[in-house]
Amino acid sequence: MRVIVLSFLPLLLACGATAAPAQDTGDDGCAGYHTGDACVNDTNLAACREREAECPGSVIVLESCPVQFACP
Repeated sequence: MRVIVLSFLPLLLACGATAAPAQDTGDDGCAGYHTGDACVNDTNLAACREREAECPGSVIVLESCPVQFACP
């Protein structure tokens, strides 16, 4: 039984890892997201920075792929 449980551990860890933003890749990011995160690219990260300029500290993250950003 222990071998079966341990064999699923890498799968469980991989599934959880895709939900959180990746660690800093050297860019300044936006709303906790960085280029290279799942569903984040240079284009939507630039849109996030535009929203951050419009509503500092209040950017809303719309859970889609690619991730979208809005102001309240």
